[in-house]
Amino acid sequence: MHMITMRLVRSPGALKDLETPSAVLMAQCTPADGVEHVWARSRQGHIDVVFFVLSGCEAEALLAARAVCERALSHEPAFASWRLTD
Repeated sequence: MHMITMRLVRSPGALKDLETPSAVLMAQCTPADGVEHVWARSRQGHIDVVFFVLSGCEAEALLAARAVCERALSHEPAFASWRLTD
């Protein structure tokens, strides 16, 4: 299992912070992603996310976590004004 950290940031002037970001992100996971658990902490203007991913290597786990974030940013209205940091 690999632990992957990511950060989402809110665009200036966007809606308020999300109350349940881990549930929203977990809803975007597919079995192929191998995500076992998502932990997220919402702070003013950003969300720190930790993915626990079953994967053969860290690179695959990173790609899976990134794919989940990208899906959430593309498909969840709650994330419309958010972006993934590099």
